Amino acid sequence: MNKILGIWLFCLAFLTAGCFEKTDPAGGATNEIDADTAVAASAPIVEIADTTLQPVQQLTLTAIGNTLEEIAYKEDTLYAQAGALVKLSLVNEGIDMPMVHNVVITKPGKYKEVALGGAEVGAPGNYVPESPEVIAASTMALPGQTVEMEFTAPAEPGSYDFVCTYPGHWKKMNGVFIIK
Repeated sequence: MNKILGIWLFCLAFLTAGCFEKTDPAGGATNEIDADTAVAASAPIVEIADTTLQPVQQLTLTAIGNTLEEIAYKEDTLYAQAGALVKLSLVNEGIDMPMVHNVVITKPGKYKEVALGGAEVGAPGNYVPESPEVIAASTMALPGQTVEMEFTAPAEPGSYDFVCTYPGHWKKMNGVFIIK
């Protein structure tokens, strides 16, 4: 019985001996620790914030009017929490084709500059200039259409602006986006 147990232990030791050694490309055994394992084992654990369940702040902005004299946003002020995930719906209640609108969120006091830059960009650029003054922008909403956009509100509390950058609309279609 002892002889069988001895043979069994010898075989077990022989079979498991290679499990803890690393083999180099030439076939020889080394006892070096894998560099990737060593780095991973010494790396600090960093938790990444899970935004999957982050609450979404829903906002609605309504574009009204069918002539350049009538056009406006029904809401002249929007509110959001600093750093909030915002889902903004732009509802275009216009009927006639020239009543296409968008909404562009800008840094404070920059809505006119952005709107004039949008007119230069034109339709191919959705009337939105590539500018550091632009925080977020929707696509164009045709008459009777609703478009949605998602963005992260600025982290810094304050008064920002929003504007329609379709040519000529900025004068009547602008407002304040207050971040609390």
